[in-house]
Amino acid sequence: MLDYTQETAISVWNRCLQFIKDNIDEQAFKTWFEPIVAIELTTENALYIQVPSKFFYEWLEEHYVKILKSALIKELGHNARLLYKI
Repeated sequence: MLDYTQETAISVWNRCLQFIKDNIDEQAFKTWFEPIVAIELTTENALYIQVPSKFFYEWLEEHYVKILKSALIKELGHNARLLYKI
């Protein structure tokens, strides 16, 4: 299991981004993933990310939820959760 004293939200999110970047179109990545900011990684395996707007959040949930879940599970395990701040 991960050692949370060494892991940071940013490093986990950056690894998630690399996985996502390898699996989607470059323009889509620039539009929908580059603006996201990792905020916090909790001891309960929840990664908080900040998105620019409610529309942005809804678009991610509608179009990219599977790849987001895959990336998070790859990095944090099956009990990982992604939480948004707008």
